[in-house]
Amino acid sequence: MKTLEKELLLSGVDEVLIAKDENVTLSFVITIVSVIMIILFLFVPKIYLSNNIYKTSVQIEQLKKDYLSLKDENNILKNKIAILKYRNGVTH
Repeated sequence: MKTLEKELLLSGVDEVLIAKDENVTLSFVITIVSVIMIILFLFVPKIYLSNNIYKTSVQIEQLKKDYLSLKDENNILKNKIAILKYRNGVTH
């Protein structure tokens, strides 16, 4: 490429960059900020609810595991009591 072509290309790039800077106005910035706020307003509650549902389901699963464990332990204790009653009844 010749030097003249390089200078023309660089001046074209400068013109595009300057033109883009002029297009950013206060109303454009306000519009972008408004759109971001609306998106946040719509999605933050959904994320919050999803997190709460997840945490609650984890707690429910933990309680369910505890319940099943205690139920099994209760059955074991009932069997031990039945064995002790049988032994006491047979020996007397």
